[in-house]
Amino acid sequence: MRRSPRLLWRALVAIAGTALVAALPVGAPRPPVAVASAPAPAAGAGYWLVGGDGSVYPFGSAGDLGSLRGTRLARPIVAIAATQSGHGYWLLAAEGGVFSFGDAASHGSTGALELNKPIVGMAATPTGQGYWFVAADGGIFSFGDAGFYGSTGGTPLNRPIVGMAASPSGAGYWFVAADGGIFNFGDAEFLGSAGGRSLPAGVVVMSASRPAGAGGGAGAGPGATPTTTTAAPGETATGPAAPSTTAPARAGKAFQIGLIGDTGYTAPEDLMLDKVIADMNRFPLAFVAHDGDIKDPPSQCTDERDEAVKAQFNRSTAPFVYTPGDNEWMDCDNVGSHPNDVPMDSDDRLDELRELFFHDDASLGVNRMPLTTQRQAGYPENARWSKEGVVFATINAPGPNDNLWAKHESGPRRVANLAWLQAAFDQAQSTDAPAVMIIWQVDPWQPTFGVNDTPGYWGYLMDELKQRAAAFGKPVVLVHGDTHVYRIDNPWPDVPNFTRVETHALDDSINWIRATVDPSAPRVFTFANEHAG
Repeated sequence: MRRSPRLLWRALVAIAGTALVAALPVGAPRPPVAVASAPAPAAGAGYWLVGGDGSVYPFGSAGDLGSLRGTRLARPIVAIAATQSGHGYWLLAAEGGVFSFGDAASHGSTGALELNKPIVGMAATPTGQGYWFVAADGGIFSFGDAGFYGSTGGTPLNRPIVGMAASPSGAGYWFVAADGGIFNFGDAEFLGSAGGRSLPAGVVVMSASRPAGAGGGAGAGPGATPTTTTAAPGETATGPAAPSTTAPARAGKAFQIGLIGDTGYTAPEDLMLDKVIADMNRFPLAFVAHDGDIKDPPSQCTDERDEAVKAQFNRSTAPFVYTPGDNEWMDCDNVGSHPNDVPMDSDDRLDELRELFFHDDASLGVNRMPLTTQRQAGYPENARWSKEGVVFATINAPGPNDNLWAKHESGPRRVANLAWLQAAFDQAQSTDAPAVMIIWQVDPWQPTFGVNDTPGYWGYLMDELKQRAAAFGKPVVLVHGDTHVYRIDNPWPDVPNFTRVETHALDDSINWIRATVDPSAPRVFTFANEHAG
């Protein structure tokens, strides 16, 4: 990330461009629907202007595809981005609500999230299958096939971010601040900035030039068929849009994720977690997943401890997804092999975790990622999301015994857990996903309580997982912690597409797993150990 007084050549800081925010007079209201129109000629020139009220004004060959004129909006429209074909566009509101018109498909929004700063800019990927939002603090939100390459969220800025632009490849982006400072990420090359110069007025938006021959995602060109999908007036999604059940997932780009668990059993291990998070922040991770256990079993369960751990997780620049372990709620009473020093009601502790870590449908971290959750069923900790077509899901399955003795709690949760596992595979099947990763805390193969010894504990999940993995036929990974033995293996030789990953723990938790997820590769997942010491 660099700033310089040199001028931009290819990233043009301007008010004019293909995406403009304008305050034009509003005429008679018209219904906020998407209207299919004849595609603009391939060689035609045109553009749209959009007003803060969602009115859209087409010029030249740009088609009239619909607007939000006359619709009551929660926050004003701040950006517009066109699809690669020119047959559609998205309108973006300051709270991150997305409204799609023409052949622009919704890939998700931040409309239901509590944001630190308002959304100020948007850029679409070259394929039109994803987009980014940027907030005034430089926090980035990526959807569809848009990758996370870094942000300025949590970094003190001289002036707020006011716009962004994607690199021609879609593997990077620029932010511009009101003082003309440029921040570049991924393969977006630093070409100069207006930072440090005396400007007659602040910069308000930016646009990137497109080299000849660049772009041209699938479906681009005059032969593309426009559609008429749009968000309902005043509605925004609460997380990534549900994948289409009528079209197969496209092979996406490779990305990396971080996998950790069983952290913070002692004060030295808390320091290890700080080092691991700092080390992970050096990598362009799409997200980090923690498979549970954030304290040792006998120590007192307190709100203060949980809040301190949440603060650690929130130092991750990548979205951070956490699923609970037994130590932080199930073992807080005086039952089990490690009685708690200060017994507390385990139900109350689980409710506290839900309120603190799972209060909305989004990840933790500096750059939060919208999630689909099981909140309506009462289990907001169970989450699901997809990246480049790969389906990921977390399930609250605490080791070693799933709280089975407390039937009032475990009974309904086990029903919900099974439904959530089935929903993950249902989504993967309907979208032709390249792979599935399930993340929970328990080691279901452990002695005594393992599925091979006492199927009554974990057979309800493991029988379904094995059956669905075999039927799916493509790579399936189960990530867990619990027994503190790092390993990557396959306990089911008769299901060759299955892999078990147990994350590092205790004194070994100075290490973390960096997984590369390549949807176009036969195995999809590869794993590498990283040492944060």
